[in-house]
Amino acid sequence: MKQIFQEAAKGPEVPRGLPVLPDEYQPDFKLVERKPILPSVEEIEHNNRARSAKLRVIEKIK
Repeated sequence: MKQIFQEAAKGPEVPRGLPVLPDEYQPDFKLVERKPILPSVEEIEHNNRARSAKLRVIEKIK
């Protein structure tokens, strides 16, 4: 899943040396958190199955 999110946030290949990126080369998504959000110790104590949970988030820009 993390490779899919990274690929979506990267956008298309852009020619080198462009001073400003045109809108068609802007990525459609933005990574909200680079690393996964893990459950807190309190959540793990309350819900033991949460220890393996990892939340990954991207935001749709366009």
